[in-house]
Amino acid sequence: MEEENIHITDSGPEEVVLLKYIHDEVSEKERRWVECWLKEDETRNDILLQLASIDYALYTKQRIESRNSLEAYSKVEKHIRLRQTKKWIRCACFVAACFLGVLIFSTAISYWKWEPSKIEKQIITVRANAGMRTSLNLPDGTVAYLNSGTILSYPLSYDKKERRVTLTGEAYFKVAHNLEQPFIVSVANDRMRVKVLGTEFNLQSYEDEKIVQTTLVLGSVNIEMIEKGNVVSEVDLKPSEKAVYDVTSGIVSVAKVNTEYDTAWIDGRLMFKDMPLPEVLKKLAYFYNVRFEVKDSVINSYRFTGTFDNKQLSQVLDYLRISSRIQYTIDHIKLDDSLKVQHTTVVLRAE
Repeated sequence: MEEENIHITDSGPEEVVLLKYIHDEVSEKERRWVECWLKEDETRNDILLQLASIDYALYTKQRIESRNSLEAYSKVEKHIRLRQTKKWIRCACFVAACFLGVLIFSTAISYWKWEPSKIEKQIITVRANAGMRTSLNLPDGTVAYLNSGTILSYPLSYDKKERRVTLTGEAYFKVAHNLEQPFIVSVANDRMRVKVLGTEFNLQSYEDEKIVQTTLVLGSVNIEMIEKGNVVSEVDLKPSEKAVYDVTSGIVSVAKVNTEYDTAWIDGRLMFKDMPLPEVLKKLAYFYNVRFEVKDSVINSYRFTGTFDNKQLSQVLDYLRISSRIQYTIDHIKLDDSLKVQHTTVVLRAE
């Protein structure tokens, strides 16, 4: 049977046909039409990849808004980063379809109009559940470990000149090396930025605190202090150095430290060495998603040393009771926590 001739218009296949092609739902005639259109100009493969990215951006945004989908996102993301062929597109979108079903694309097309700059503006926000720790791979291959309640935001596609992310909470970064594209973490409402090319460091900047702590494990980092959008001072860290920045006063102090004490939380451990008890309680509060209420001010003068490896909160409190002669009671959550994060309260009293 003679093969049917296919006429390709200057404008190419309509968006709906390309979307059906991505999901392998086109007729044989439509398939040949799209493939002939792609063969005429190799740059048209980029258009098809952009549409797949839009599809995936919508899927990711919808899942993150509805519930925690980090594991599902990571699996699909690996397909997008590692494969850029037609087979990759079909497989990646098939996986997305398995999680979300058929998405409505007409609204997306009207917003983006095939413009890559629009895609780059899409921001992904990931939050570690309270009392839990998690990790994820960023688009450049950087690995980020998030402590309890931490929020990390990053673009679906990085800017060509830099890899900028925003952090609230505590995270440990293993940054993929790239001399041409610095990795920048913005914290404290962009009052401070940590700039690296490829290294490992821990960064703590919780929303309700005015202290930002940066601990360098490997490589080097440059810390910029920002006022009204301008860099007012800079500090360079060497391995095993820790910078503490007071956002209110603008003072930065740098000291040599044992980095294990600041990074043990990644493996579910907490380590303290002659640490003031108020600092100990802060770390416990973030790690276990609790709030401490100190009834006797003398407790704030205590110091504490100890290591806890994947221990329950009650076990840690029992150790505090024995070693520091502190009595405690736990007021568990009694309200509905479906609307907002609720915290168990631990009341401390001196014996």
